[in-house]
Amino acid sequence: MHIQVFSADQQGVGAFDGGKFMEQRAISFPGEKTAVDRVGSLFYWAWGHATDVAEIGMHPHKAFEIVTYVIKGLVEHRDSLGSLETVTDGGAQVIQAGSGVSHAEAFRTVGTEGMQIWFEPHLSETAKKPATYNQYEHDQFPVNQQDGVTVKNVIGGGAPIQLDTDVNMYDWSLEPGTTFTYSLDPKRQLAFLVIRGQGFSEAAAGKSLQALSHKDFVVVQTDSQAAEALQLKADSEQSLRIIAIEVPVDPGYALYRK
Repeated sequence: MHIQVFSADQQGVGAFDGGKFMEQRAISFPGEKTAVDRVGSLFYWAWGHATDVAEIGMHPHKAFEIVTYVIKGLVEHRDSLGSLETVTDGGAQVIQAGSGVSHAEAFRTVGTEGMQIWFEPHLSETAKKPATYNQYEHDQFPVNQQDGVTVKNVIGGGAPIQLDTDVNMYDWSLEPGTTFTYSLDPKRQLAFLVIRGQGFSEAAAGKSLQALSHKDFVVVQTDSQAAEALQLKADSEQSLRIIAIEVPVDPGYALYRK
């Protein structure tokens, strides 16, 4: 199993509304500093924090699928489809940009924290579809708690979000000292951000031990033709919270050149 860890200073940064909304960009826009260019169909991943009430004005998108996942706070969305919605802690907003849509975002509480993630479907097909907007609240997502580990399925695994892109997305929380094991298929790859605490990751075979710290971005791939187990362990004195995304190594179509 191959585990790459990128610290916060290896990732990109961004700012909106005069610096009122600051972003850590594990996967940035073309031409910007970034940890990696992309992870398969995972095209862009920003983790933002509002230091004040902030807004991002109307701007266009086409073809890509865009998920805004709210960690805490209040995010407002409006778009050219006529949508005007707000979502809070644990909720998500999903734009399937299709043939084109413009939208704006506002962060209505100081300390609002969330992620905007872009996925790349088969662009020549999705660009022909009408744009859509859908919203989901925290209690609509499946959550399982066992042995000090909480697993929330955000995309896939019975979650309500349906994308054209093949994606699984999770919100994992580990209590101090607990361990969680995730099986990774050799035809798929995993990327995750450590948003709380610290701990360790390693292949279940006892190889590739890696320390995990707050703000780290991690990309994981198997080294064999069989599934391999990734073990995540929270520090003995701190809980560990991770947002994870799994996509195919080969999506089955040509990807956009960034």
